[in-house]
Amino acid sequence: MTTEKLMVEEVTVDGAPFTLEHIDIPLDKLELDENNPRIQYRLALEKGGKTLEEVILAMHEVTKLRKDIELNKGLREKIVVQKQGNGKYKVLEGNCRTVCFRSLRSMPKFKGSDLWNTIPARAVPKDVEERKVAILLADQHVAGKISWKAHEKAGMIFRMSRELNMNQGDIATYLRQSKTTVGRFLDAYSFMKDKFLTIDNGKFSADGENKWSFFDEFFRSKELRAELKKTPEFGDDFCRWVGEGRLSEGMQMRDLPSILKNPEARKKFEKVSKDIAHAEAMKLVEAADPEQGSDFFKLLGKVREACTSAAQVKEILRIRTDKVAREHLLETYEALVDFMRLADVDPAEEGRRDAA
Repeated sequence: MTTEKLMVEEVTVDGAPFTLEHIDIPLDKLELDENNPRIQYRLALEKGGKTLEEVILAMHEVTKLRKDIELNKGLREKIVVQKQGNGKYKVLEGNCRTVCFRSLRSMPKFKGSDLWNTIPARAVPKDVEERKVAILLADQHVAGKISWKAHEKAGMIFRMSRELNMNQGDIATYLRQSKTTVGRFLDAYSFMKDKFLTIDNGKFSADGENKWSFFDEFFRSKELRAELKKTPEFGDDFCRWVGEGRLSEGMQMRDLPSILKNPEARKKFEKVSKDIAHAEAMKLVEAADPEQGSDFFKLLGKVREACTSAAQVKEILRIRTDKVAREHLLETYEALVDFMRLADVDPAEEGRRDAA
């Protein structure tokens, strides 16, 4: 039996109002949610028949959370639960906090203490459908003040789309994200879940949670998306590169399109030791295109592009008539000529060579 009701909060979700009861619930009245998108992945990895509570307690971040709750002597944010027909409450949000309370209650030093016997919660009525519950949680943790990690947001978007059949436009509105962002998160999470976690009989599945950034970066890249569309087998290659550690950090994803464009660099990337794969491939890329490995050459490329672009007519006309602009251009030219001579490049000689 729950303690006295503290307050009632009315919310409107998807056009329908309902009330949330703010109550303290005995721990024995709570049921953990195995379908929670934040911990479902962890549970799926366990092969030894562990309970959900055991899986949660083994998570390294839960140790820190439990210590924080102990020092604080309670929660700063209430869990979210839903009434069930059996008189208990399913924990919709706050499974980790609930397990921490149970763990603290079992500690010998708290024997006889009432501090951890109940947990503060916001209770959703049992007749509220899953879609509305998902929107409520997403509003709090994706669009609201308590931010989930990127892969957890993506997991919620995946559930809203795949399991609750919500369209991307509605999801974007509820989460206050652009439709493009929602689409990218959904594509990236689906690819990671359907391909990476299952390839080679689930060889890399245990490390999936740590690899999210690679898949997010993949679907940010127009070149990589195009390659996947053109050659579906490329998806298998990419998953193995990530799983094997040939790409060791998400930032290296931005070099991958350049590596793929260079056949020799790609061959090197695939064949050498995984620890040096990216570095060795980039040596070949930079040798073929100096702009790839140098901010200076990237800047030269931008200047060269600007000087040959028809879009610079306004600047050309200004230089013809503006004395200060003309002086700036001449100073830049003189600086470039001096730099070329320091590099043993004779501008006049190079001009005669081109003419020949």
